[in-house]
Amino acid sequence: MQPTSSERGACASTLGFHELLVRHGPAYLKRFGPSLPGRQREVLERLLRCRTPALGGQLFACPDCGARHYRYHSCNDRHCPLCGQTDADQWLARQELRILLPTPYFLVTFTLPEPLRAWMRSHPKAGYDLLFQTSAQALQDLAANPKHLGASLGMLGILHTWSRTLIYHPHLHYLVPGGGLSADQRQWVPAKDKFLLPVFPLSDHFRHLFYQALQKHHPQELRTLSGKIWKQRWVVHVQPVGSGQQALHYLSRYVFKTATGNRRLELRSDGRVRWPYRDSTTGRSEHQNLTPDESCAASSSTSCPPATIAFGSSAGFTRLRGKNSTASAAS
Repeated sequence: MQPTSSERGACASTLGFHELLVRHGPAYLKRFGPSLPGRQREVLERLLRCRTPALGGQLFACPDCGARHYRYHSCNDRHCPLCGQTDADQWLARQELRILLPTPYFLVTFTLPEPLRAWMRSHPKAGYDLLFQTSAQALQDLAANPKHLGASLGMLGILHTWSRTLIYHPHLHYLVPGGGLSADQRQWVPAKDKFLLPVFPLSDHFRHLFYQALQKHHPQELRTLSGKIWKQRWVVHVQPVGSGQQALHYLSRYVFKTATGNRRLELRSDGRVRWPYRDSTTGRSEHQNLTPDESCAASSSTSCPPATIAFGSSAGFTRLRGKNSTASAAS
């Protein structure tokens, strides 16, 4: 839906998303804080303290003219719309040197079906871990089959928990080189041109592994889910992305940033904010009008379990995970 001229005229001013949180977040917490999951409340409270007197700061003084400037400390939370861009740029530079090989790359996306999202939202740590484990295993199992590739893959995966319209939509993106190491780890086995693995078998195997994991670790929750989930085809995409550098740039925006960033938003005279997005199906620019409470809720709902972001780390929860088995083949 494209905005009309009258809609554009209703926009009185613009503000950054963090400013929107500062204006309306305290009232949102007062009204809904007691009913929010503890992690969401904790993250929102931390974001509201970012670059305020609550975190202290540093005093800078010029020895020549005596001018002074006080700068408040940042919260450095990975969900903060103000923090993280420098970290993201540095991370991108390291990964370009560390993991990109002189081979074509693929972007593989695993999306959790809608009927499972309520369970995932109420069990984020266990659910996201299962999502990573089963999707990565599905990739490795099919790649190990000589009918498909006959090799062990390297991969870098990152968790997204939102859609472009800020709806809870957990899915994983993997950046995967077009090939892998042979079983004896001595040879590079290239994938066919613009083809990594068959999508339908990958989707079916991912679904089967997730079912088995729930059956083993969460049997009671499994019994509450509709059996139709295990008969439908789960959404998996495999897309060639050339050298991989463009896909890595795309992923870097989400490593230290959130769904919102600190984008400028149009504040309408009726108190709503105009949220622009690009429709993933049509490619057209669209928008939706959100109340301040809806904006705060969308921001807090994308919070991940507490942890550090680390490559290949198993400590705590990491929403960025990788297997760099191809490093020895870089030469």
